[in-house]
Amino acid sequence: MSQFNKTTRFFSVMLVAGGGVGVAMVMILGLKLLPQGWLLLVPLAGLAALFAWAAFTGIRLWQGTPYGRRWAPILFASQIPMFSLQGIRYQWFTGAELSPTVQLGTGSVPLGLSVNLGANGQFFFGDEAAELFIGLNLFAVVALVLLLRANSSFKRRLATH
Repeated sequence: MSQFNKTTRFFSVMLVAGGGVGVAMVMILGLKLLPQGWLLLVPLAGLAALFAWAAFTGIRLWQGTPYGRRWAPILFASQIPMFSLQGIRYQWFTGAELSPTVQLGTGSVPLGLSVNLGANGQFFFGDEAAELFIGLNLFAVVALVLLLRANSSFKRRLATH
């Protein structure tokens, strides 16, 4: 098996598994929130679509299609930043997360590290006060770099044949 296949197969499994877990989580949460009103399901539908897209892209990456090779790095790149500022929160991952974080506004600089498997999505826009932090998903950084390297070596092999 070529390095391209080993790398892409691993990250495709992460996208499919994380996307599947994410869709399942959203469905369970949606069923719990349904009695409170159907409008609560609208943002959950968007989150479910994002996780379903990740799973679909993972399948296409496993198959080695141009779609999968193009969109998988973009999906992992979107999982790199994590931040929570006044009124805004952005954090999501599929498969795994290894994230050092820095908490802001506490007078000191507390550092944190989170390690997670599965899926998570937190998107918030509003005026509510939130914990202030910034972080990077190092797993997504590694995935992005390795997928881009695998893509460029794949293109070089195609050009020589």
